[in-house]
Amino acid sequence: MITVNDVAKLVSGKVLGDGKTPVKGIAPSALAEEGDITFAMSEADLKQAGKSRASCVLTNAEVTDYPKTVLRVEDMKLAMTVLYNAMLEMRPPAKGVVHPTAVIAENASLGKNVSVGPNAVIGEGAQISDNTAISANCVVGKGVKVGQNVCLYPNVTIYDHVIIGDRVTIHSGTVIGADGFGYIPKDGKVYKVPQMGTVVIEDNVEIGANTCIDRGTFKNTVIGKEVKIDNLVQIAHNVEVQNNVFIAGLTGIAGSATIGENTMIGGNVGIADHVIVGKNVKIGAKTGVHGHVRDNEVIFGYPYREAGDAKKLYGLLSLLIKHASKFRKLLRDHPD
Repeated sequence: MITVNDVAKLVSGKVLGDGKTPVKGIAPSALAEEGDITFAMSEADLKQAGKSRASCVLTNAEVTDYPKTVLRVEDMKLAMTVLYNAMLEMRPPAKGVVHPTAVIAENASLGKNVSVGPNAVIGEGAQISDNTAISANCVVGKGVKVGQNVCLYPNVTIYDHVIIGDRVTIHSGTVIGADGFGYIPKDGKVYKVPQMGTVVIEDNVEIGANTCIDRGTFKNTVIGKEVKIDNLVQIAHNVEVQNNVFIAGLTGIAGSATIGENTMIGGNVGIADHVIVGKNVKIGAKTGVHGHVRDNEVIFGYPYREAGDAKKLYGLLSLLIKHASKFRKLLRDHPD
């Protein structure tokens, strides 16, 4: 069990009150129990937190004569984020409970403290490592390998032979390893391109709800370490997403594209097939990326441009629309 003093060191905070108070969790004041840290960002929040069952209140406000131990910080958002992640790491392993309606192949392998929810299916030869939770109605296909401390929320589907690393979270409705979209029309027929690769998801990845990541054709689709993917994202076959990439919702990445490490992709972005996006790139929402992007670029618009140029262009277009009649008259008066 850690104390308020231990938390203060983590978040660079100042303790007012009993720093030896034990801490077991973090919760909003309305739900907090004894041993929890709650948070207060306004005078009203402070009053409510003071009446709660929480043992400590995290705040950036100046507090005197307060009924609870206070942990004062400069940056509430940063402190809450650090504390939340620390609590996740200290969370005790789940007790392995396999629901009686789960269907598990005889030659599947389950590690220590693995939980399997109602109606979940685990296929032949699948390997599920320690402390992993497979929630209700999930399907884990044949030969799938799932690392330690993984959480599959309800209704996740993992196709055959997908590989998932440690500490991966996949939210409801997501499908990993479906066939990529590959067809060749010839002589009035349409032939399906073989989708013989798989998907490799490395450590510490989080994938939002209703996202689809397709298996490769003859090589693998790869999602690197620490990648964070939002809801409703489509990642096509053979895509390589390198480490520490953020991808916001409704983005589509076409086949064989490469996304360099530390890149941030806004919502509803479209990235064409075989495009290489460099490292440390920032892509604004609704951008259409149809060509290679160099390292450290900030781009926006369709077709994409450097963000500053794109904003100037939209400004000029607004002026052109506003003064269109003057512009047409100028062209008539000076046709050359």
